[in-house]
Amino acid sequence: MINLEHLRTAAIETLRLNDSGGFTKPSLHLYPHQWNWDSAVIALGLSNFDIAAAQTEIRSLLKGQWRDGMIPQIIFHKNTPNYFPGPEFWQTSNAPNAPQILTSGITQPPILASMVRKIHLRHPMPDFVQEVYPGLLSWHHWLHVDRDADGSGLASLIHPWESGTDDAPRWLSVMEGIKPVNLPLYNRIDNLRVDPGQRPNQADYDHFIYLVDFFRQRRYDSKAILRDSPFLVQDVLFNSILYRADLDLRALAEELGEPTMEIDKWLAKMKQSFQERFWDEERGLYFDYDLRNHHRIEVNSVFTFAPLYANLCSEQQAQRMIAEHWQNPQEYGTGGKLVYPATTLSMSEPAWEPRRYWRGPVWIIINWLLLQGFNQYGYSNLAEDLRQSSLKLISKSGFREYYDPLDGTGCGTTAFSWPAAIALEMIKPEESAAQG
Repeated sequence: MINLEHLRTAAIETLRLNDSGGFTKPSLHLYPHQWNWDSAVIALGLSNFDIAAAQTEIRSLLKGQWRDGMIPQIIFHKNTPNYFPGPEFWQTSNAPNAPQILTSGITQPPILASMVRKIHLRHPMPDFVQEVYPGLLSWHHWLHVDRDADGSGLASLIHPWESGTDDAPRWLSVMEGIKPVNLPLYNRIDNLRVDPGQRPNQADYDHFIYLVDFFRQRRYDSKAILRDSPFLVQDVLFNSILYRADLDLRALAEELGEPTMEIDKWLAKMKQSFQERFWDEERGLYFDYDLRNHHRIEVNSVFTFAPLYANLCSEQQAQRMIAEHWQNPQEYGTGGKLVYPATTLSMSEPAWEPRRYWRGPVWIIINWLLLQGFNQYGYSNLAEDLRQSSLKLISKSGFREYYDPLDGTGCGTTAFSWPAAIALEMIKPEESAAQG
């Protein structure tokens, strides 16, 4: 039996451990800076026991916002040695729109507005919402205008890191068409601190660095990069998160008495394009889209279920995906070799690996998004199973970056903030009280 009160205490201790004075690191050693969507979810976790710390976390994240509205992937509040790629590699100080604080030059999934609304519903904070709303609106405007590459209303990504799922096999076919010539010299650190078999392959990392160099040579000019970047994709997960965040941003705007016309246009345009662009009727899956080569990326990944989180699919589509894929023991279902859902890649895919980063391991953040989607569509039994499985994993192996879906072994770095924050969300107050 899981000791939920012990788990709750350990989760709070982990977030306190990673507190860096104004922001929370994803982990003590591997990720010493502030990451965009990590921080947004961490703020929600903090709101369970320290609302002031949650607000500070969000303010810290917004300090890195660019003049054009982008909230970057990483904010370098402190000059921490022994991290790559650090600010000296990104060279964003050369970018006209960059803030004074050093940051990376790309973004990450825009989950922040949704987290602000969740915190506000839990602890009403109208003054704080009023304070951060302009920054949230500006970021969403940038995503819908500066990152709409084809007029579809869907946001486009220029780097795998922007997806938050760095080495996911859905990007392999795109990367194969990119030749990383004149690659700058660099030294990875991630594969020295974690088992290299659990980190991205070297060939993938070469492509990652090549793209960063491509952007910095153009001084992070959005128009030039969107026009010329060899990596240009529309991501089901990213756009699902954006659509849900637009809905939450609209709710905040209504409460503040702010106009919603612009947000309404974004929502209508996205909803119209989403099905046409991503849904494959023949296979009953959502696929990402390669804008450079004008075709769907037909890789069966767990992100096919992300539209449930955004309420973007029909009841029939949801039912089909669950029956044909989620419950299929050859893909995502338990009952075969899979013990702990959700594997991030269908086990039917050739690139599936149970312990390599985004190629198969369980990520608690994805489980949490999925169970919210299941609940929205009335599959409360699936949501509860996934919640219980996630808590069991954390209880078994600790607050790890990700987990082997076959035996539950913790992988990646330790004392990871995401599962700590999400554990606090997954533990129901009445359960914790019953054990107290």
